[in-house]
Amino acid sequence: MELKDYTGKLNSHADYLNILKHLKQKSKYIEYVLVDEDDTRIVDKFKDLVVSVQPKNKWWGTKSSKKSKVYKLTASRELFQYLQKFETFCKYTVSDKGDISENTDFGFNDIAFFDDKDLPLLFTTTHEGYIAVRNDLEDQVF
Repeated sequence: MELKDYTGKLNSHADYLNILKHLKQKSKYIEYVLVDEDDTRIVDKFKDLVVSVQPKNKWWGTKSSKKSKVYKLTASRELFQYLQKFETFCKYTVSDKGDISENTDFGFNDIAFFDDKDLPLLFTTTHEGYIAVRNDLEDQVF
């Protein structure tokens, strides 16, 4: 399994919807990390899908000095329909003035999608604008 930097490649809603379509087909579960403890929209709406909650300071793509709650949710059609309402996870652009990370209506929380072998398909470090995707998923998307 090889992960590829996907930062800046989901800046448009169309690209975001396209990758969600593929993630929906392959995801067994999702990890959702409350980096912003006040933004509990997803875990509140899908509390019936929550398999576990663990405080961690390390999750895919991030190591933090502070522990955050990591929710493991069963992937479902309804959850993916809800995710489609967001513009995208985050935006990242490079310009002559420097790199710019822009948050969207998704918020600051990190998200990761896993297959039936517990391997990551895609994960974000949302507040920094970073996204990584597994190379075999990228080959199917583009």
